[in-house]
Order: sequence, then C-alpha cells, then structure tokens
Amino acid sequence: VLEEYTVQPVNASTLRQFIFFGRQMNTDRLLKSANWVRNELLVRLAHRIRDFQQLPFFVGTNPHIEYVYKLYWGAFESIRACPPIEKHQDNARFCELLQTLLEDGLLVLPRLAQGLSESAAYYPPEQKDLDLFLNRMLRSRISRRVLAEQHLALTEACEHQWDQHTGFGDGYVGIIFVHCSASEILERSKQLVFQHVHRYHSNVQKETQELPVPHIDILFAYVPEQLEHILYELLDNAVRFTMRNHPAGDYPPIQVTVSATDSDVYFRVSDQGGGMTKDRYDRLWSYQSRAQTGDFSDFKQIQKIPATIDGRANQASEMGHRHLGIGLTMSRIYAEYWGGELQVITMDGFGTDAYVRIPRLGTNTENL
Repeated sequence: VLEEYTVQPVNASTLRQFIFFGRQMNTDRLLKSANWVRNELLVRLAHRIRDFQQLPFFVGTNPHIEYVYKLYWGAFESIRACPPIEKHQDNARFCELLQTLLEDGLLVLPRLAQGLSESAAYYPPEQKDLDLFLNRMLRSRISRRVLAEQHLALTEACEHQWDQHTGFGDGYVGIIFVHCSASEILERSKQLVFQHVHRYHSNVQKETQELPVPHIDILFAYVPEQLEHILYELLDNAVRFTMRNHPAGDYPPIQVTVSATDSDVYFRVSDQGGGMTKDRYDRLWSYQSRAQTGDFSDFKQIQKIPATIDGRANQASEMGHRHLGIGLTMSRIYAEYWGGELQVITMDGFGTDAYVRIPRLGTNTENL
C-alpha cells in the first residue's frame, strides 16, 4: 500500500505559489485544491511511515513511538479511504476529516518526545540518528499542518468572505497574511510573554518590564502564527533568564532590533541573562544529547501541544517553572521552513543574542 505513495516525490511549494493559487479561488479551484492536498498528504505521510519502519527494533517497539506510528497509519488509511473530491459536499466531508486529523496531531509531539528520550541512552554520543529522525518528523508535521490549515481556511473564505472582484479584503490568503508587519508581530509576541511573566517571579509587576519594540514599517507575506511562535520563544527565553540571573529585580534591558533588505527581514533579541556554558551550548540543537540529561522530562505532564501560540503560551503559564525545553528547536525549524534561519550566540556569564532571518519574497520552497 505504501509503495504507491513512497515512490512519488513530495511536491514542495512556495509561499508565493500558495498565495497565487489562493487569490484566484473559485469552486472548481477549491475542489482541485482538495484533491491535490489529499494526495500530497498521503505522499508525505507515507514517507514518514517508512521512516518509522526503518527505525531500530528497540526504538520502533517503544510504546510511545509505536503509538505515534499507529496514529500515522490511521491518518494515512483515513485519507486513503476518502474518495476523490468532486463536489461541494465531498469537500465538506474532507474538511471534517482534516479537522479530526489536525486534532489528533496535537498528541504526536509529547509521545514522540517521550519515546525518543527513552531511546536516546542506547545511542553513542557521536551517532545522531534520532536528531535526524526527529527533525524530519517535525518538518513534515509542520508541512502537513500547513496544507490542511491552508485548505480549511480557503474553504472557509470561499463560503463566507470571498469577493470575486476584491478577493480577500482582510489581507489573508488562507493562513498566509500578505501584509505581515514586523513591529506588530513583535508587539503581540511581547504581550503574550508579559501576560505570563508572573511564572518567573511572583512579585514582579508587568509595568516594570522594559522591552521596547522597534516600530519600523516593514511589511511582507508570511504565516503569522509561525513567526509569532519564533519571536515568542526568543523573547520568553530572554525574559526568563534575565529575571533568573538578576533576582534582586534590577533587570538590565532586553534589546530588540529589526532591520530589512529587499529580500529578508532580520530580528535580533539580546539579553543579559547570564548566557550558556560551553557544554550546554554544544548540546543546544541536539535533542538526542539533551534527552539524556533529562531536559524533556516535563513532557510526561502533558498530553497535547496546542496548535496556536495563544494556546502554547497558556499551557506554559499553567506549567509554571516547568519547561518542555523544545521551544527553541521548534523555532529554528519554523525559521528554516521557508528558507530562513535562526542562530544563537552566547557569552557564558553575560548573555545571549538570537538572530532570525525571514525571507520576504516568498520564493523559497518548503524545507522538508
């Protein structure tokens, strides 16, 4: 069954292609979108299922890994059982299936994290197979959510908001916002952080926090939710470690810088939160290495990872001083997904600078 789909290449798309197709939307194109998404989800799921099948026996039989494997098979079979979409009612049923699968997908990361944490000890330090496996899984997971959420948003807009002459008047083409403002997304991310700042210091007052956001008119097309995730994590880390490193409450400023060229938008977050030791910095991007030190043990406390940044911020607030530890890793994967990058430079004993580059032309294909 899998072979029919694993021999097919994944059709990676660009933001510009998604925008161009979504702007010219009508019922026929919506049905075409549904059938393309259906087949593409099958191909992408098939490749990941094959990855599971190629894991060593002791990893593949881990109960958490096995749970995710069965979840992927269930999703694959559900989509395969869905007949080609030929009319509006077929698309409505397909959208219901997508909603169900998106909800099931929220269970994946906690189980995957626990399974790989339990398996990491069996690998020698120089063998990074689990890191490669997890990165492929996370990128593919993002890609499938993009396809499903984009089609759901186009369907919703076609039914309720679409105007044949002006298009999507609110600036959205599906989940892509064509007028993303760098300063507005930064401001929203900052507000999310400070809504929950009490979990780092019970006596802190929100208004005592100094975190000026540059107000520069930089506009570009992007998936706002992804960029908010990146900036929220960077600002949250900066605030958390600054407050931890200065318990007396005399907090040094966190500096946020934004700039742009014709092709890219840049963000920098600089803190004086004490930086990282060389050992921790060397392990920063290796899930496999960090798992052996217990960095991801708090995944046992949760069942799902919320899909929205608001949901993730609320979950973090409820967890208090406990942290899942995967936010920065996810942020880098989000940054690289459309051809950008995230780099972290640290000075042990002083602080950390995080740099993000986001392409603004929309011509990079999905990094799968």
